[in-house]
Amino acid sequence: MLFRKNWPVFILLSMLICKSFAAEPAEFIPNDGDIQVVDGRGGNYKFIEEDEVIILTRENFHYFIMSRPTVLVEFYAPWCGHCKDLAPEYSKAAETLKKENIPLAKVDATKEGELAVEFMISGYPSLILFRDGKKIDQYQGERNAFAIIDYMREKTDPNWKPPLPPVIELTSENFEKTVTDSKLILVQFYAPYCSHCKQMQPEYEAAARSLFEYGIPLAKVDGTSEKALADSFQITGYPQMRVFRKGRVFEYKGPREHRGIVDHMKELARPASKLVNSLGELKSGMDRTEATVVGFFSSRSALYEEYMAASEELRGILTCLHTFEKDVASHYKVIPDSIIVYQPEIYHSEYEKSSHEFLQLKASGNAIDIVNFVKEKSVPLVGQRTKRNEAFKYSTKPLIVVYYDVNFDHQYVKDTQFVRKKVLEVAKVFQNSNAKFAISNEDEYLEELRSLDLADVSEDIKVAAFDGQKFRMEPMDEFDPQEVKEFIDLLSSGKGKPYYKSQPVPKVQEGPVLTVVANSFAEEVLQPKKDVLIEFYAPWCGHCKALEPEYKKLAKKMKKVNPNLIVAKMDATANDVHPIFGQIKGYPTIFFLPVAHKQEPVPYTGGDFTYKSLKTFVDQQSSVILTDEERMGLPSTELPEKREADEL
Repeated sequence: MLFRKNWPVFILLSMLICKSFAAEPAEFIPNDGDIQVVDGRGGNYKFIEEDEVIILTRENFHYFIMSRPTVLVEFYAPWCGHCKDLAPEYSKAAETLKKENIPLAKVDATKEGELAVEFMISGYPSLILFRDGKKIDQYQGERNAFAIIDYMREKTDPNWKPPLPPVIELTSENFEKTVTDSKLILVQFYAPYCSHCKQMQPEYEAAARSLFEYGIPLAKVDGTSEKALADSFQITGYPQMRVFRKGRVFEYKGPREHRGIVDHMKELARPASKLVNSLGELKSGMDRTEATVVGFFSSRSALYEEYMAASEELRGILTCLHTFEKDVASHYKVIPDSIIVYQPEIYHSEYEKSSHEFLQLKASGNAIDIVNFVKEKSVPLVGQRTKRNEAFKYSTKPLIVVYYDVNFDHQYVKDTQFVRKKVLEVAKVFQNSNAKFAISNEDEYLEELRSLDLADVSEDIKVAAFDGQKFRMEPMDEFDPQEVKEFIDLLSSGKGKPYYKSQPVPKVQEGPVLTVVANSFAEEVLQPKKDVLIEFYAPWCGHCKALEPEYKKLAKKMKKVNPNLIVAKMDATANDVHPIFGQIKGYPTIFFLPVAHKQEPVPYTGGDFTYKSLKTFVDQQSSVILTDEERMGLPSTELPEKREADEL
């Protein structure tokens, strides 16, 4: 109350204080060895020097770079060998440039993670050039004092301007010709208002400059002004990127920072399928632990072109080879223009074929058909599921996975095969079902085992099944085929009990919002004959914390006016989320479950997490029709203006 009555006085005093500080910077005296800098707006910042290099933290970083015309900042990690090698050279450069009033600074990126994320630091050391507070370039020169000094003298020349980024601006008028004429081109779809796009812009432009000498162009499309063009490539958010090869489009699966884009695009410039010219070269090129795809061709036919396009989709997943040599095709007893999927010897068994031929007569022979064929035939009866191949080969369900110390290195292959062959005896029984079987290394899938509460058990063998939900067996010292068969039969009958990672069920509910955990979800959300509004949150999420008072206010109001609605919340980081919600991609995420259709939850897409917006959403979805007065929780005699004021 005191402040409200005297706020003009407080403001006047603040202005006078700021003015006095701004007018008399000489009052600030440096501490021993430290640098004191006076903010012209009244702030007082301290900068510590180490070997002539200024140390920056999140507290003083933005002030420093905005108050200097040009600054070079090194993002480093104390344990990084390259950073240690650079340190004396960087200090020498700083000592020389300090005399010319050109500052060099550094940030410990392991301590200042927020700054590292803000400027998309992906490796150490990273030297970023700032002008007037904005990132304009990344130093790519030699890591010695002379090169850094020359670089900074060039960049601080008042006549110097950043080179025009060789990023091609595409519109509907020049798009088709550009991507069709390009052997390889990366296209970014962006929105001018998108903060992520703005953050990525200097990285993308730097990558374009770096790739220019390799003849790999980078382009961009404003998806807001070229909406029809963006829609034609299923652009659902910004920024998104697509790779084009002579007009044929591929999904971009690489990094989004300068060096990562460059390395990834240089890799994409190499053929995805390797040309082999001899039998020995083909044999040595085949993967020993994964399926290999081989194209046998007599010429660069239409099928060859489609195969090469298909190999781009398989890049990084499976080894692809091709040959034009007739004697190589003859050795494998295949005719020219054939595509074969070969299983490695470790997966050969009497229950399955060791190779599969793509029959063009049964398909159109395009790249999509080839990829789908490979996706099906590259999966053996019992193969190893890895992080590299799981999305391509093991995304369909049901899937039964056996976890143990899987290792196909020569000294361990015998032990690995001993268990795999026992699994094979079970898999052959279900060969005609839609179930897939796989083995996985328990260390590679440690997090998955933790989600099944199987990570810290002493037994050697763990078995789990995935079919929209998770199921698990009790761990075993040795693989027991009969027990596993009974487990699968139980799942097939629909009597298997899903496993959920769950917090303990709360003994006492506190507050108006119902706290739900995975083990109480069915009882408290699915079974009650009531509508349910549920929030999935993360304890560390700032947006979730901001939502909490609004959500509690809504819950209190609904208890009064709509007893047929449950307002609930679940910590999605500590509990498995029911599959009806799909994957939770961000926090907070809110769904409404109507009593008659709880298997079809309605997502809240309002974007505005206020009491008023959430209540409007609930009123629209509610299965119970309420009067205006009931919705407001007010007597019908009250005026609309008063009701609106109470709600805000």
